[in-house]
Amino acid sequence: MAFLDNSGDIILDAVLTETGRRKMAEGNFKIVKFALGDDEIDYSLFNLNHPSGSAYADLEILQTPVMEAATQVGLNSSLMTLANDDILYLPSLLLNEKLDTAVKRQNNTIYIAVNSETMSSLNNASLGFGTGYAMLAGSRGGGKFITIESGINNADISRTQTNQTTYLASKNMLDTSMKITFDNNFITFPLASTPGTRFSTGEDGSWTGTATPLRSLANISPASRVGYSTAVGSLSRASIFTPTSGDISTFVQSAGVIGSMAYLNIGLDPALTTTKDQTASTKWTKFGNTGITVTGLSATRTYSTIALELEVTTNSSAATISIPITLIKRDT
Repeated sequence: MAFLDNSGDIILDAVLTETGRRKMAEGNFKIVKFALGDDEIDYSLFNLNHPSGSAYADLEILQTPVMEAATQVGLNSSLMTLANDDILYLPSLLLNEKLDTAVKRQNNTIYIAVNSETMSSLNNASLGFGTGYAMLAGSRGGGKFITIESGINNADISRTQTNQTTYLASKNMLDTSMKITFDNNFITFPLASTPGTRFSTGEDGSWTGTATPLRSLANISPASRVGYSTAVGSLSRASIFTPTSGDISTFVQSAGVIGSMAYLNIGLDPALTTTKDQTASTKWTKFGNTGITVTGLSATRTYSTIALELEVTTNSSAATISIPITLIKRDT
């Protein structure tokens, strides 16, 4: 990976994948689709007060070096074509860490215990993280879950039902389903909340949401990357609006109006769920770390870990979020 000199004009920099080179050699190479992104653009460099005049406002952006094309790097910020010119705000997907049922990150990751023995160790007040910083793989109810919310992360768009309708529902930006991409070498299927799950607050600002048991997502299909699969889950329309009294910011992450929310968990390869007294799967040594101490946990206990991520993309707004997760198993 290298940078291209962008002092002039770069018309196009492209490379072919192995498949592309093979098709070109066979004489049947044809571009049928492409994607654009603005990962490298720092819009804060746009300067309408440029000393040379407003025509040079984007000069620094245009002369910023860009990365050369590569076959193994995806776009984090893909550009979209919107047919509706009335869309002023696009929803963002955020990780909610405020609800009582929401698991919180620790060491910049979400720890997912592979068995109850490990979960008890992580929840220990003196030897573990304490409660709230881990979740049990495969749990369908009564515990902590990955919680995501789709909303406008802008305080100018207040949390009112009118704004939810105006900026989201009426613009077809209210997300009701999501595509979850996961590593199928370790995860057998995701679990998600049902459409009947309620995410709501009362007139006094109290939480009135109700949870239903998570369901396994069985409609799994291959992803575009080798070793990954995708599944489709639901988001529930939220009724989280600014009350006459109380502060609902204690429940949500988005600075503005919330559109929809969902809970997530994962089901694991059963070979990964052994206890400390059982023979562990070789996947722990091949793909992770074994016999280690973890920051925030007592050094008297050791663990095995495998770092992964869940990628979520919603249906209506195409908002995305990459959620770092770590499978963890107690060793001693």
